[in-house]
Amino acid sequence: MKRYFQLFTILAAAVLLASCARDRRSVLVCIGDSLTSCGGPGGHYCDALAERMPDVRVIDAGIGGDTLDGGRKRFEKDVLAHRPNAVLIALGANDFWRAKRTVEEMRDDLEWMVVAAHRAGARVVVAGCFGDRDFWNEVCTEFLPSRFPLAAAIAAMERDVCLKQGCLYLPNLQVDVKPNRLPPYWDETDHPNKEGNVQVALRLLPLLRNALETRTK
Repeated sequence: MKRYFQLFTILAAAVLLASCARDRRSVLVCIGDSLTSCGGPGGHYCDALAERMPDVRVIDAGIGGDTLDGGRKRFEKDVLAHRPNAVLIALGANDFWRAKRTVEEMRDDLEWMVVAAHRAGARVVVAGCFGDRDFWNEVCTEFLPSRFPLAAAIAAMERDVCLKQGCLYLPNLQVDVKPNRLPPYWDETDHPNKEGNVQVALRLLPLLRNALETRTK
């Protein structure tokens, strides 16, 4: 009997230690494309966010080449499974470049992800690439004028979804590293480098802190 009591005590202590060791920080999941996964090891904007928010567990769910419909397909596994307090959705650039789907189809995917996150109790921040831009007067635009209407339509769609669903919106996460392709913020892969992603993180930080402080959980 004494032996069983000792064994029970050891097991109870192990459970208690495991419970104390569990990471109890708020969880932020950033789902995106190569703009989320670029920058090299330790150079993603998620790394810069984690450094500046040590009280938050930042999960990088960026996959190069991903699209809004791709994000929707993996949302349960790569986002909701982490039980996030806040979600950053930074998708749509590849939908723009491929131009194979209508803006309404893109909207359906974005809105589905926002609603799914809200139902799970997470606050959402949507980060775009095309909002609040005067394409005709930019020093160096990354696409031809023939694409300006599509870029503007995607930005308008993002803003409308955010207004309708009550989530936060960052119109242009790269505004501080414009124009594209130039040092010191861009690398040879035509994506922001580590220094560029620090600027992206600083732009995102106030909205993400707001989302985490006012989460619905």
